[in-house]
Amino acid sequence: MSTPALRLEARDAVRVNGSWRVRWRVTNEGPDHARLVALRAPHGRFRSEPVDLNIVVIESVVVDQTLRIEAAPGEEIRSASVIFVVVSEHETWRVLFRVRVRVEDDGTPAPQVEGVATERVGFGEA
Repeated sequence: MSTPALRLEARDAVRVNGSWRVRWRVTNEGPDHARLVALRAPHGRFRSEPVDLNIVVIESVVVDQTLRIEAAPGEEIRSASVIFVVVSEHETWRVLFRVRVRVEDDGTPAPQVEGVATERVGFGEA
């Protein structure tokens, strides 16, 4: 059993009906294929509804996420997160990307990944 090794980077952000659609590039840096099965962002100021996915990442893919971002131009949102549920080698994992979001002068969010943590789903849960 190997832990999924994913990298996340924001490609762009586009305003859509009062929300922001962020295009993420997800890169698989591990030896095994990874299937993205869900995506969410639970932070109060950087949040999205949970989304079901069915995307296999062999090398890299682009995933769109629609987010509500509550910050004024020039502000930063710290300790936000983007969480993927991933299946790799018949195991289910949560891959949590810690994100800092700077809101540019024109209001466009610029998310920057600051860290990643991976845990097996069900491991240690009662």
